[in-house]
Amino acid sequence: MARKRCKHCRTLFCPSPRNPNQKYCSDPECQKARKRDWQKRKMQEDKAYRLNQQDAQKRWRDRHPDYWQNYRKEHPEYTRRNREQQQRRNRINRGLSAIAEQIAKMDALPGKEIDISGYYGLVTLQDLVIAKMDAKIIKITEVSDNYDQVGADCKERTR
Repeated sequence: MARKRCKHCRTLFCPSPRNPNQKYCSDPECQKARKRDWQKRKMQEDKAYRLNQQDAQKRWRDRHPDYWQNYRKEHPEYTRRNREQQQRRNRINRGLSAIAEQIAKMDALPGKEIDISGYYGLVTLQDLVIAKMDAKIIKITEVSDNYDQVGADCKERTR
């Protein structure tokens, strides 16, 4: 039988005759990787499996309410490293929030009902850096009775 390359460790191995589609060698680390990949795919594709896993985790947390508090006490290095990583993420997020003000969002309208009916002139804005998905960034200006002062791009008013 032809040898195959392990999907995890990349070494050559002979697949089992009973499983010609075998993708992982028999090394314990590779078998752990195989199970991890299977579980990740299962969590994404199977809603019942995902809900069952969430329920099992919740039951475990309910039986062990002080687990993380005790773990942090017993592992101060973990706590210090986690705190530093969170501070780094917070700094990055603060920087991203400034950029986010320039991002076109699909749900950008406020929750309150507002009247947006009327005539508008649409002007393309080229100076924004980021847009979500394939959004076209535009500036909407309400056209009043003196619509001819809006700009050269607004050529005529239709009713």
